[in-house]
Amino acid sequence: MSAFSDCFVSMSRMSQRSHLTDSEAWRVVGRLEGDQTQAEVAQAIGVSQSVISRIWNRFLETESAG
Repeated sequence: MSAFSDCFVSMSRMSQRSHLTDSEAWRVVGRLEGDQTQAEVAQAIGVSQSVISRIWNRFLETESAG
């Protein structure tokens, strides 16, 4: 696969997913606490960075990821 097709697959996956499960959200928190950046986590999971940001902010405010 080329870099372009990898990017395209990732982008199409992002547009298909609207919500993460509670389990996935907790994995996001764990990755962020493990010093991965929001962009790195977003790319690894296949969602936009804004989704990761919302999960992190919710965790900081409520100590709940889901």
